[in-house]
Amino acid sequence: MIRLLLQVGFPDGVINILSGFGPTAGAALALHMDVQKVGFTGSTEIGKLIQEYSAKSNLKRVTLELGGKSPNIVFDDCDIDQAVAASHMGLFFNVGQCCCAGSRLYVQETMYDKFVEKMVEKAKNERVLGDPYDPKTNHGPQIDGVQLDKIIGLVESGVRQGASLQCGGKQHGDKGFFMEPTVFADVKDDMDISTQEIFGPVIADKLLQRHRRDH
Repeated sequence: MIRLLLQVGFPDGVINILSGFGPTAGAALALHMDVQKVGFTGSTEIGKLIQEYSAKSNLKRVTLELGGKSPNIVFDDCDIDQAVAASHMGLFFNVGQCCCAGSRLYVQETMYDKFVEKMVEKAKNERVLGDPYDPKTNHGPQIDGVQLDKIIGLVESGVRQGASLQCGGKQHGDKGFFMEPTVFADVKDDMDISTQEIFGPVIADKLLQRHRRDH
């Protein structure tokens, strides 16, 4: 990105990229007295720390985007194949590592079973797991082992709390941090997989919940 900015004429020093980890680079920026504004996208836990650091330093302005659980709502007057395709992409794009992933899916009861069937079929047959540099791959790994473990833990909680695991739910292979495309059905609003950002839509982020139009 910096090379492109230089090509279009940005002066040196106008934009700087600082790589590092949260407890060091991130905390230093958020606490610095000369930094006037911090924008952060990530977990609610770290967002609270950013606000705390602002208060401890110079009351810098803070903009936060935290813990998304974006819903898709599908009614029975839709084109079901188009709705399935859009819902599939809305969750599995970038293997769920997307802050605006459509990780909750409310489907009208009159079409619910058929919709779940088509979602499962698509998840099983159209996700190609493998090397993300291979053009054929559309389902790469999670960012690291910590995130993979978190996803698996949430999937297990979904099963314990009574959701119906339709497909997936496990690590794929024994190398890397690949998670099987996972579809849950009959998810209740108070289940962990419905209330917590999984950030691995590769997993239990495909939540199919019964929803009556008259509710």
